[in-house]
Amino acid sequence: MTTASTPAGAPATAPPGGAPDGGPARRVALLDIARALAMIGVVAMNAPTVVFAAERLGEVEQSTLASIVDGALGLLMSGKARALLMVLLGVGAVLAWRSATRRGGRPMAVMLRRYVVLGVLFGVPHLLVFHGDILTHYALTALVLAPLMPFLLAGRGNRPLWFAVALFATAPFAEFGLGTLFPGSQLDILVTLIPQTLGFFCVGVWLARRPELDPERADEPTRLPARMMWTGLVGQVLGLVALYGADLFFPMEFDSDGIPVMGPDGVPVASPGSDMMVSFGASLGGLGGALFFLGLVWWLVRRDRTGARALGTLAPLGRMTLTVYLGSTAVFLLSMKPFEGEIPLLAQYGIAAAYFVVMALFARWWLGRFRLGPLEWIWRSLTYLRPMPMRRIPEAVTSSLTEPERVVSGQDPAGRPGTPGEVSRG
Repeated sequence: MTTASTPAGAPATAPPGGAPDGGPARRVALLDIARALAMIGVVAMNAPTVVFAAERLGEVEQSTLASIVDGALGLLMSGKARALLMVLLGVGAVLAWRSATRRGGRPMAVMLRRYVVLGVLFGVPHLLVFHGDILTHYALTALVLAPLMPFLLAGRGNRPLWFAVALFATAPFAEFGLGTLFPGSQLDILVTLIPQTLGFFCVGVWLARRPELDPERADEPTRLPARMMWTGLVGQVLGLVALYGADLFFPMEFDSDGIPVMGPDGVPVASPGSDMMVSFGASLGGLGGALFFLGLVWWLVRRDRTGARALGTLAPLGRMTLTVYLGSTAVFLLSMKPFEGEIPLLAQYGIAAAYFVVMALFARWWLGRFRLGPLEWIWRSLTYLRPMPMRRIPEAVTSSLTEPERVVSGQDPAGRPGTPGEVSRG
């Protein structure tokens, strides 16, 4: 039977905490696959917003087919893909923390450098060209998460989950309070959503602490994937109820001509109660979608050999998500920006699909020769303050190396490729 962490065509793994002998931890393929799917959803949702489609600017009437495709993609991915990415980032934070601890380093310092580099080097420049950037926001939230890690990794395994529940419950009130400090600014979006995002990160911390992610127990029966799917479905339903409740209990304001009253930011005026219910509904819906899709992928990888083999082909893409994410914005801007308002919505989704086909092939080719994606290598090297080993060494060469030579060359004592922190990260 194919295990949860080693689907056909994907890399093998070691326990989430790292190799027992202290060598570099190997990747958890399930997380790479889930990260690839999350990135596909995020980029697909970005395609019509990086460059506005003709239908969005009213240049052409939206066809029935375009409405169906747009609605289906929105239903499947909107909010859910980002939530899944945030949960996986929480998992990755735990794995990076454990990796630094295992090597005798200072995990707090490593984590702070990791997300300062992500925000300053990649996030802020991307935010300047695309207002929907997520890297800056994720980096800021991760810097808040860092001092909480010792607390979240201690005590009972469910501690991070209960902390996440508290964050989701208080996030709408925190967002309203913080939103009054930065009304109508980009800082409003970056800061006010930190409590909600931190809740998603904490769910990832909880997941990383689950024993089911230990490959040594991968063959043991577990109901966790199925429970995640059912819990996710319930969360999505409750999220929709909250969103509809916001319209029911806090209807939109209209002027005497029946036109919605607009605020200074160009958004219809809504009462604080409506905003808070929408925020709570978005948290429930996003978390529900993240749990459902992660549980579904996990269930398929464990139980269906064909499904595991097909999903395993996405693992290389999931190891290069930073390169894929920033590359998508560059491709969309170069190929579509000169024709903004002229390209139909379906054509934009087609360009996004073609981009992922090319990147999936490129990722498989690249990682067959190198250990890290191009931008991942820069990020990792700056995090650890030294150049990371990049090229893969053929097995015929590594088999002749002594153990110290393998360590220096970036191989673990068993001859497997490894770099500091070579575990699946967000």
